Amino acid sequence: MKESLRVKIFRMNIMLIAVTLVLFTAFGIFQVSRYANLMEETSRNQNAVIMDTLSDSMRDMATESFQKYVVSEAKIIDGEFWTMRHDLEILARQVQMVLENPSAYSPVEVPIPSQADAGELTLQLLYSDKADKNDPELKKQILRIGSLRNMMLEMVEGGVSLLDCMVSLTGGASIIVDRTPEGKIGPDGEVQFYNAYRRPWYVGAIVHGTTYFTPVNIDNYFSHYEVMAGVPVYVNGELVAVCGGSVELGSLAEIVANATLGEYTNTCLINENGNIIYSSQTDGELGMAGIEIKSLLESSNAELVTLVDEALKGDVGFSLLDVDGKKTYIAYAPIETLGWTQLLSISQEDLNATAYLLAQQTDAVMEKSITELHSNEGRTVVATLIISALILLLAWLLSLVLSNRLVDPIKRMTLRVSEMQGDDMSFQVEDVLLTGDEIEVLARAFADMSEKMQGYVREIVDITSEKQRLTTELSVAADIQMNMLPTHFPAFPERNEFDLYAVMTPAKEVGGDFYDFFLIDEDHLALVMADVSGKGVPAALFMVISKTLIKNVTLNGRYNSPAEILYDVNGRLCEGNEDSMFVTVWLGILTISTGELVSACAGHEYPVFYRKEKGFVLEKEPHGIAMGAMNGSTYYDVRWHMDPGDMLFLYTDGVPETNNSERELFGEKRMLEALHASLDKTIENSDTEHVDLQRFLGTLREQIDEFSGDAPQFDDLTMMCFEYRGDPSEKN
Repeated sequence: MKESLRVKIFRMNIMLIAVTLVLFTAFGIFQVSRYANLMEETSRNQNAVIMDTLSDSMRDMATESFQKYVVSEAKIIDGEFWTMRHDLEILARQVQMVLENPSAYSPVEVPIPSQADAGELTLQLLYSDKADKNDPELKKQILRIGSLRNMMLEMVEGGVSLLDCMVSLTGGASIIVDRTPEGKIGPDGEVQFYNAYRRPWYVGAIVHGTTYFTPVNIDNYFSHYEVMAGVPVYVNGELVAVCGGSVELGSLAEIVANATLGEYTNTCLINENGNIIYSSQTDGELGMAGIEIKSLLESSNAELVTLVDEALKGDVGFSLLDVDGKKTYIAYAPIETLGWTQLLSISQEDLNATAYLLAQQTDAVMEKSITELHSNEGRTVVATLIISALILLLAWLLSLVLSNRLVDPIKRMTLRVSEMQGDDMSFQVEDVLLTGDEIEVLARAFADMSEKMQGYVREIVDITSEKQRLTTELSVAADIQMNMLPTHFPAFPERNEFDLYAVMTPAKEVGGDFYDFFLIDEDHLALVMADVSGKGVPAALFMVISKTLIKNVTLNGRYNSPAEILYDVNGRLCEGNEDSMFVTVWLGILTISTGELVSACAGHEYPVFYRKEKGFVLEKEPHGIAMGAMNGSTYYDVRWHMDPGDMLFLYTDGVPETNNSERELFGEKRMLEALHASLDKTIENSDTEHVDLQRFLGTLREQIDEFSGDAPQFDDLTMMCFEYRGDPSEKN
């Protein structure tokens, strides 16, 4: 019958204890009482040290962990709402362009909601109870907005949290994209009214005159709670529509709830007015029941009001205060896009629970040991002293024999394990290890572990190689993209009639912005500035295609104007564009000898011209829709004249939409002011009659960076400056 290793060790220990107990019994009797008292005192001191040490360590750990964690979670939520705001503002700009340039867009019918489309993502038309359905101007506006169907469907389909999006015209019509058309049909089978002018997102956008996020409210057709955003649209200074979208509170709650650290922490989301938007608690000072508005700034807890005041300033912090009658740690961090704040809390009692539990367990163990010591105080074994020498000798002999049998396999196993290194990680079960007890079990476990370890090593090698390959490919892709852009300046050192300089800084390893310039012939120069939708590798690939098509079509000599070139390239980009990517483009062709410039714009930012008598001026021009968004779009040629000394500044939306830590945009006004300041500084430090364009753009970038501060760069930032000098021979 096989014996387990535990039985063997137990038998050997019994023999040793039987021998050594005789020698130590007498001395132990006299020492046990004093030792018990010493253990009692040690237990009390040890518990006090444990409590003090653990409390301080946990408090320090909580301070650091809470601050880092709440900042990380706030950035995740901020990213969700930044994407929502960005998409709605792009939609608002497209609506503005559609209504400002109606002839440039093909009208598209917008159907009313249908039961047959239940559960499908569809475009739907709803009217308010005050709308005049027969108003011809309203009908035209609906058909124009219908041309944005694909863009609106893509916003909701591609969004992570966006539940729907809509364009509500001031005439009472709303064009909506969502998956619940059946919810808008009443029991009588008639389409229900949608009074957008009564909804808080619509009213808030008009009152604030900019993008507005609502508190939590109930959906117009369903019982779920949601947070909505609205963006006003103005044409010639008059409100014509409000673009909106919503995020269901369930999705928001899931994101916020994931911010908790274990079962003892609670999370709370407050808006810029101190009102609770979401809370993982339903009661208490930080709790929220239903959608009832509750402002923490109106709390009777002065410490909590002070903390909320500090949090609403956009700071990151950590404090200990009384909440619901308990000492509570609260960490907070801003959600910059919304101006909201996230709070993460845990009571001091729960934080110290581990320390209290450890102290109680230590007390129990010490008490048991003391009791056993006291119970053995009166026991003495005098008779064992006589035979202690014989028992000790016998125990020594038996232990020697048994230990040799026990230790030999372990030594062999230890030696074999120590030899496992480098490429040789295999472990074989030898005959000496087949002992029939736990040693054999341990040996077989080592063998299994070595086999798995070799597999893990191979997997790690493969994963490391693949990661290195992907990193290398991404680096090569970034190099290829940058190499496709002209970066050698001066670009045309042999031409004295003009000078130009351009720079592009991507938001990721690879970006979607690009610029280009090239001579069509000896007297014509093409200038290109473009911005591809999205970021990363997909945008970079679309950028390569767009840049190549624009240059090839321009150089083939088939077309005489930028508008015709953009029309051709748009048709090519729309072919097979299943991902609905699009690119905004400004294309200009300059006649070098005369200074005549002809340009066309596909949804891009307005150009800025510098003229000596006026300075820098933002020149608005007719816009066509972004290329790749809709086949057959029309584009318009605009003619400009540049005199010697005039400059042209082209840029992408990354410049005016740069954010600072206060969530302010750099904007067109600051951009123009920065251009003037940069030019003055460049001229002041120049010893030539011409502007150093590289220094000029570098000074402009310094002002943009100074404005943004520590705020992260969310979009690619691309700029080009062109100076027209004219024919140098005419100056003599």
